[in-house]
Amino acid sequence: MAEYAKMTYGSLAYDPFGTAAPQIEIPEEPREARPEPEAKERPAERVRIVDEEAVRIETKNRRSMTVYLLLTIPAMLVCTALLLLLLRSYSRLTALSAESAAMESRITELKAEQKRLEVLSESAYNMEEVEQKARSVYGMIKADGEQFVYLHDTAEDVAVILDRDAVSSDFAGRFLTALEKVKAYFTRFGS
Repeated sequence: MAEYAKMTYGSLAYDPFGTAAPQIEIPEEPREARPEPEAKERPAERVRIVDEEAVRIETKNRRSMTVYLLLTIPAMLVCTALLLLLLRSYSRLTALSAESAAMESRITELKAEQKRLEVLSESAYNMEEVEQKARSVYGMIKADGEQFVYLHDTAEDVAVILDRDAVSSDFAGRFLTALEKVKAYFTRFGS
């Protein structure tokens, strides 16, 4: 029991090396006098022991806790905002992925449709089908060797060489002379 008699009561976290700060006894403030029953004895006046170092450390701890809270709350708000932005970006990414998959599916469908239309287009130009339709719908027949018509021109071929002296030196004169020669060439075929 003797070893427990020297112990300090209260928080030992403030006295890590076992050197206790001087203890000061401060009497409690006197209470208003109340009439107490006579049968009981009056208790001894209570004495409160205050450790100044503990009070200083407790004040420091309260200040550091206030600073901690002032820094922690905005940091938590920023983290929450970033988390919400991250969740929003994930939801947007999911929506874009679904839209991309739908578009890829549509592209595949359109490519298949394009191939089908190309085959249909190629079959539309099948000469056998064109000939069959021309015979059945339009009543056409294939031409024989006797059904060919040849056009013969009785006029002779003519080449015109312009005389440099005949053409006037100015552009308008040369142009009018050229027009007259072209007119003369075509009127010769008309008659």
